[in-house]
Amino acid sequence: TKENLSASKILLDMWPKVDSDAAKHAAILLRYIIDHSERKAELSSCQQDEWTRITFTDYSVPLQDTASSWVLVFREVFLVPKEMLLVPKVYSPIPNCLLHIVNNDTGKELGMVFNKAATNVYQPNKLGYTFVAEAVTPESPPVGSKWRMRLISSSELLPKLSRETPLNTFSVMEFRDYYIPSDKNLICRYLVQVTADVLGTIQFQTSKPDVLIRLSILDQEKEVASNTGKGHVVVPVFYFLDNKAPNCTDDKNQNQKGSPTQDKRVKVIDTSQQRDGEDGTAGKSDPSSDQLQPPTETMGHKYVVQAEVLYKSWDLDESQLAFVHMLRDLEKNEMRVYKLEDLKRSSTTDMPSHDGRKSDTPKANRKGEGDKEKGKSAAISKSGSMQETSLDLTKPNWTLRVVSDKSKTESIKVMKDTERMDQIKAIKKAWEMAEQGRCAKALQSRLKFLKQHQASDETTTDDAESREPAAYRSSPGTSPSNQKLTDTSCSYPPMDYTPFIRRQKDFPVLMDSQIEEIQQRERLEKIQTYRLVRDNVLEHQKQQELNRKELMRRQLEMYDNMKV
Repeated sequence: TKENLSASKILLDMWPKVDSDAAKHAAILLRYIIDHSERKAELSSCQQDEWTRITFTDYSVPLQDTASSWVLVFREVFLVPKEMLLVPKVYSPIPNCLLHIVNNDTGKELGMVFNKAATNVYQPNKLGYTFVAEAVTPESPPVGSKWRMRLISSSELLPKLSRETPLNTFSVMEFRDYYIPSDKNLICRYLVQVTADVLGTIQFQTSKPDVLIRLSILDQEKEVASNTGKGHVVVPVFYFLDNKAPNCTDDKNQNQKGSPTQDKRVKVIDTSQQRDGEDGTAGKSDPSSDQLQPPTETMGHKYVVQAEVLYKSWDLDESQLAFVHMLRDLEKNEMRVYKLEDLKRSSTTDMPSHDGRKSDTPKANRKGEGDKEKGKSAAISKSGSMQETSLDLTKPNWTLRVVSDKSKTESIKVMKDTERMDQIKAIKKAWEMAEQGRCAKALQSRLKFLKQHQASDETTTDDAESREPAAYRSSPGTSPSNQKLTDTSCSYPPMDYTPFIRRQKDFPVLMDSQIEEIQQRERLEKIQTYRLVRDNVLEHQKQQELNRKELMRRQLEMYDNMKV
């Protein structure tokens, strides 16, 4: 018959595969019969052996030889074919090794017990689970040793690796700098740009081990991933997605099946930007939903990695604060579009003369000054990069590491987020271009303001006190830089603190003996009132204690009568 011919064709096609590994397929067939038979106890009395049977597989990678204090050991995606109970076991020559397991569909990390991966029931999903192992390397790391992970389950089918062999080499971008406190408690902000989909791991640590920190990844200033820690924090897995057209993305999702990065692209967009209650489906797009999407989706991805201090837990001592003040002065100097010396030089040339005419400085010279300024800023940036490589470890500092696959090194670029600083510089340059000499005029008006108030303070002080600051005042031949230092260090105009002083009366009253007697009488009355209240409370408590004792005596008498 037709059914027999179809069955014989199927058997002929599958028989060579079954015959190649007959024992394995026989065990699978027997287990299928036992699981799906209605008379399990009658057919197989050996089914109780299932309680003691386990299957496992090992994955091992050699440890990298690195001088860094932190290393990413293992990061791979495993696909779970069906629901299974799984126990991951790590054998590491480094004691401080931690295994993170992240569900790629939800982006949530599975729970741990005593910093070890707990036993969980893994459900099948679309994107699989990412296993990430990190380690804090000791001072003398073992040479030539291997890290091994064993996956133990009671099921014959174990999670499958998404690639043939696990990788053990990664590209690590490390950024180090000093900690400068800010009003927003931000430690640093770094911009991440990718030209292709990149799987990354972010690690952040501080020189002070007890600092509470929060590491966040923002996309268009919206938080898409974060984690908190104490002196050390890691975002184990995050997919940085490149900016591509949605149609191209959808076609690529349909052509590349089983690609966790492409599926994650749609998942991230669905969970972070679509409406609530809308189910995200991989590789599909609804035209009606595209019309209702917010305008930020068309702007593409703009990833920023930022770290912040929580609860003001990073305290600095006096020497560290002095060092921080010096760093702030350097930052203020970098924020200036035109340096102080150039402003004073331009103030002597660009300021109008006594007859009301401006100096006829050619524009070419000004352009040359701008080129010199660019050279100075480039030199400053180079010195700043050299400062990052040679940090003083005794000062408060931090370290940021961005880890990606070796093959994706050219696809990811991480740089310091200077957008706000660039905006301020652009505004200052626009002001200067609209009004030549604006910065010099502002400097001159500031110095004039300080001189006026300094002169007013000198007239109100005694002659003996006025001689001492007069010795520090700059002479007419003093250079503008020294003059600026003396002017900024002078005393400022006295402030009126009377609105902030708490008063009981509008006019002060002299305290004489009569007022002292009245106040002493009021205090004695308060003391007597307090003692009276206290005596009443003590008497009430004593009466309550007597009542309780009387109640206990009556209860005991009642109990004795009941016994009789």
